[in-house]
Amino acid sequence: MTLIYNFDTTATSPILPQVLDQYVRSLKDENLNPSSSHQGGLDAASAVTRARRKIARALDASEQAIIFTSGGTESTNHALKGAAFASARLPKRLIITAGEHDATRQCAVFLKDKLEYDVDIVPLTTEGTVDHKAFCNALKKAPAGLISFIAVSNETGAINNVDKLVRLSRQYAPGAFIHADIVQLAGKLSFSFQRSGLDFASLSGHKFGAPKGTGALLVRRGANLVPLIDGGGQQEGRRSGTENPPGAVALSEALTLQSEVIEKHLDKVSSLRALFFDLLNKKEVPHRVLSPTDGSPYVLSIAFPGIRGETLMHALSSDRIFISTGSACGSHHQGKNDVLEAMGYSKDLILSSCRISFSPFQSEDDVSYLVDRIAENYKRYALTM
Repeated sequence: MTLIYNFDTTATSPILPQVLDQYVRSLKDENLNPSSSHQGGLDAASAVTRARRKIARALDASEQAIIFTSGGTESTNHALKGAAFASARLPKRLIITAGEHDATRQCAVFLKDKLEYDVDIVPLTTEGTVDHKAFCNALKKAPAGLISFIAVSNETGAINNVDKLVRLSRQYAPGAFIHADIVQLAGKLSFSFQRSGLDFASLSGHKFGAPKGTGALLVRRGANLVPLIDGGGQQEGRRSGTENPPGAVALSEALTLQSEVIEKHLDKVSSLRALFFDLLNKKEVPHRVLSPTDGSPYVLSIAFPGIRGETLMHALSSDRIFISTGSACGSHHQGKNDVLEAMGYSKDLILSSCRISFSPFQSEDDVSYLVDRIAENYKRYALTM
């Protein structure tokens, strides 16, 4: 079997072995329709209920807060569009940041084009976090009905201060609904939905070891949403469609397992990241770190001046080493990175950038091999831009 060195786990992480085992068992034992009234359906519904309970415990949320979805993109769409459709009295103004995932950006386009929302995009600091002064100015500028920000950048790992952003939002836009994209936070950093003060939070299972197509939207009690999917009235009418017991079980298992070892995994990932820089410096490979020093250790944006990030990505790929040149959802825009541009980086530096993800399931040998191949390919391809 050919070894794969996956340093692109920000895009998607492998299914955890324990989760895969549980998922397969669920496909065999609990894959009936939870809406059926026979005993098999009741058993499947019980599996979904248990999964919801475990997720609530892991994220410090009520069980009623959880809507199962297909992932972060659907959850974000449901939160922003659902709140806009449900609240005719809301001011038609949305505030987002320049650091958002494409799902949030495209929701903003939809609200602007289809529902005549005004959209304000708050700039970032050079560290990649939300500019708090600009955020306050946007809040004071005019009444806002919706506010959305990313908790941890999927491009750089920059960590936004959720507590402060929520506090400012409540102070200057008390009637607004607040949504956070916690896709790169859930299962990796500590989080309490109850204490966050958020109205909505979106997460995606395949970012922390669950199968693709699993995710959830957390909804605060009293936060009104129009469902985007109508049908059989599943999940209390909030998201119709036959529920997926194996997916719900796998999502809850992965989130529970990851939440139990957050600090241990943070230490491991931080150590691998430090080793990467030590080895890179020993190899004397020219580079510039674009991620903030106090960001998530799971995500590293780094540039290697003299070689295109795309060239390095493809060269490493031939050795079955996988990195990226940014978010997989934005990969069709080669050579363009809205987040890095918002941080003030030049086009040439962005062209030289790539994103490397660190995982607690990588080894020091994996990191050493990655650096060896980067060094070799840099010597081979540098200055060919």
